[in-house]
Amino acid sequence: MENSIQLGRVMGIPIRLHVTFLLIIPWVAYLFGSVNATVFGKLYGFGAVEPPVIRWAYSLLFAVLLFVCVGLHELGHSYVAKRYGINIRSITLYFFGGVASMEEIPRNPSMELRMAIAGPAVSGALGVISILLYTQSEPMLGVGHPFSILLWTLGIMNIILMIFNLIPAFPMDGGRVLRAWFSTRMPYVVATKNAAALGKIFAVFLIFLGLFTLNFLTLIIGIFLYIAASEEDRSTTIADSLRGIKVKHIMSNDVRVVPPEMTLAELMRLMFYEKHRGYPVMVGDALVGIVTITDLQRVPEHLRETTRVGDVMTRNIYVIGPDDEATAAIKIMGDKKIRRLPVIEDGRLVGIISREDLLRAIELCSDVRL
Repeated sequence: MENSIQLGRVMGIPIRLHVTFLLIIPWVAYLFGSVNATVFGKLYGFGAVEPPVIRWAYSLLFAVLLFVCVGLHELGHSYVAKRYGINIRSITLYFFGGVASMEEIPRNPSMELRMAIAGPAVSGALGVISILLYTQSEPMLGVGHPFSILLWTLGIMNIILMIFNLIPAFPMDGGRVLRAWFSTRMPYVVATKNAAALGKIFAVFLIFLGLFTLNFLTLIIGIFLYIAASEEDRSTTIADSLRGIKVKHIMSNDVRVVPPEMTLAELMRLMFYEKHRGYPVMVGDALVGIVTITDLQRVPEHLRETTRVGDVMTRNIYVIGPDDEATAAIKIMGDKKIRRLPVIEDGRLVGIISREDLLRAIELCSDVRL
């Protein structure tokens, strides 16, 4: 993922840190280093801790631990997903929290319910453990000791994280629980639309709350939730419209290929004539690359007469089979940021499927199923 740093792997899942995360850690540390409050009669925040160097050291440690807890929350979802055979591509920590990237969201209500509950359950368990540790440390260290404050504040924040994520606003965990419940009573796509509609209402509320209180974080979370709910609604509708459609049903069979020896000037004239934006590159019957208009545009015009396709083509090729689902092609194109996929059967190029082919199929299938 662009703009992210991989920290390592847990359960075989890449754990990534988005650059925005580096901005939120100091902000959270500053916020809790300035807070001097009580929750249920216990000190919450490090504002009263002296000397200042200890205060800011503990508040920074708290900020790091809080987002470790966020990562464990996402690992809770991922653990259950992997138990059901669902592959987790990565977990990324953003400034607003963590996101587990799954290859698919199960349509089985019971399965989705267990996956959705797992994250808040981890947060709740972490909160209870932190509070129990506080009850053990407080008599020994004292109420005002920064380590006691750390445990109590971390416990309260994890409980808040659990409660917030259980709000029935899609695509938050509570919204996924709601969709699982809806899908036992109506078609999955309708359940998604209803859950997404409630999620958007909650997102709009957060956006207005952020605007009126001038709270930047609340505003951004509201915008993110609105976009995420809309995207999930859209992707579910697309997947439903293409249900049962194979790549072979919509691919182009008559594939125009080019050799690696072709010059870019010749390729440009071919693109003008045939109105294609990319071509497979073949040596005999072997597919050796893909060349696109983007590859061509990277080369200055005065060098195109002497530069050959083989010099600029993309050699890292993603392919798909004719019997694969059309939705699999959408996922690959979206994940890899590409516009076309060669279709390979028994080692032979039998077709090509483009983003335009998929959009046309979505439009036709949506009309037929309305």
